[in-house]
Amino acid sequence: MSISGLQNQVIAFIRASGVPAWLVGGYVRDRLLGRPTHDMDVVVTEGAIRLARALARQFDGASFVLDEERDMARAILRDEGDQPLDVDVARLRVAELPGDLALRDFTINAMAVDIAVALATPGQEDVWSQVIDPFDGRGDLAAGLVRAVGEGAFRDDPLRLLRAVRHAAELGFQIEAATAALIRRDAWRLPAVAAERCRDELIRILAAPRAWHHVRELKALDLLRYVLPETAAQVGVTQSPPHYQDVFDHTLSTMAHLEGICALLWPEAGYVRPGPDPENGTFFASLQQWDELARTLQPYVDDLRAHFSQILAADHTRRVWLPWAALAHDWGKPAMRSVTADGRIRFLGHEHWGALLVDRRGQALRLASAEIAYLAQMVNLHMRPGFLAHEYPPTLRAVYRFFRDAGTTGPDCALLSLADHMAYRAPSPDPTRWQQRLGTTRMLLDVFFRQRAERIEPAPLLDGRQLMIAFGLEPGPQVGELLEGLREAQAVGEVSTPEQALAWVAARIKGDR
Repeated sequence: MSISGLQNQVIAFIRASGVPAWLVGGYVRDRLLGRPTHDMDVVVTEGAIRLARALARQFDGASFVLDEERDMARAILRDEGDQPLDVDVARLRVAELPGDLALRDFTINAMAVDIAVALATPGQEDVWSQVIDPFDGRGDLAAGLVRAVGEGAFRDDPLRLLRAVRHAAELGFQIEAATAALIRRDAWRLPAVAAERCRDELIRILAAPRAWHHVRELKALDLLRYVLPETAAQVGVTQSPPHYQDVFDHTLSTMAHLEGICALLWPEAGYVRPGPDPENGTFFASLQQWDELARTLQPYVDDLRAHFSQILAADHTRRVWLPWAALAHDWGKPAMRSVTADGRIRFLGHEHWGALLVDRRGQALRLASAEIAYLAQMVNLHMRPGFLAHEYPPTLRAVYRFFRDAGTTGPDCALLSLADHMAYRAPSPDPTRWQQRLGTTRMLLDVFFRQRAERIEPAPLLDGRQLMIAFGLEPGPQVGELLEGLREAQAVGEVSTPEQALAWVAARIKGDR
């Protein structure tokens, strides 16, 4: 049974229960927009928890209580393709449906359909002309607007402040002017929201196309300083040429260029390759550069798609965290800014300080430890591919040491660094440096995806026990250092046999003496 078929079966089951019920909220909105949905919202006059449990039993799913006092629960079901369907069931908060809809967040979510007439199957769309719509949500859907139902919407639940941005981001809508004013008025309430709830909204905001634009919207609505103060601190922090933007605008430009790279890898995902943004004085890479980059990445597209589909934690893949890495890559700059005697602005060590800030913010947002470690490593190493490009072509030893430190985040760092370069060089690209960047990126990807076994992780020619026996060594750091040095010698082609390995170790021990 498909998702739509399962939805139809759920509707039929609820109808047969005899309890007055309505489909509401996001499910109605998405049906009207023709968007696929894997969530259903249902309100009933009574027995919401009981109904959710009955759904779980009927469709071999699971259920749990969301709020016992308010009689709210969720049934988690799956179709034959193992696609999830979450059915949230809640009791009306007031005696009548119109009053319940008046308590909702936005007009586009304050619509309902009586489950007695609703069907989820194709060919029954006339049912959706019977939408109960007291706040003209359909009009706002047509106009592409996110509008608060009432002026107290954000006082009732401050998470709606972020949810407004998330809806605008995911639907490609605009936040209506009066609603934007209410958000600015109530922005100070956001710190009262649980960190986990803010985190989940931010993840969806940054996963949407044009994530850089949504970060700018968070700033314009005065929300950024409450949820991502490290990014807010970048506003107005000036930089020396070839940078032409302050740190905040450069960060957004880096996010935009990284999304352009994602558009090359996932053309089906709705990512946007950045174009002119004269209102904000932002330059973007030329069409020629994008074409050259596409040719550089083309041999590795399948490898990169597979690599970024790897899950770090909580069903979040590497791809989810790419925009976060771009967002955070210069968090350390405000604190590490200095000016030399000749007026040059420096940010020495900003990448290391930025990694510490990532760790702190990640813990505050309750990110998983694997996610924090990934982002911190990306920030800490985002300049390394650029250093390799400065010495183009990089030596095999330099490439090995990069992957020794970066591990499996090597390709991720390479793409982030490339987006960083494209962002600050956009107004006046240097053709030589651009070709060196492309060549370095190609080399790093080729080593990681095609030569990993020999250039990054060569099979050991000797182990620690063999070293200790052959040279009379005691267990300790010296053995580990010799093994690491031997591995590097293998990776760069200096050693290829056990005999050569023994000779190499003997020479190192003799040299230390």
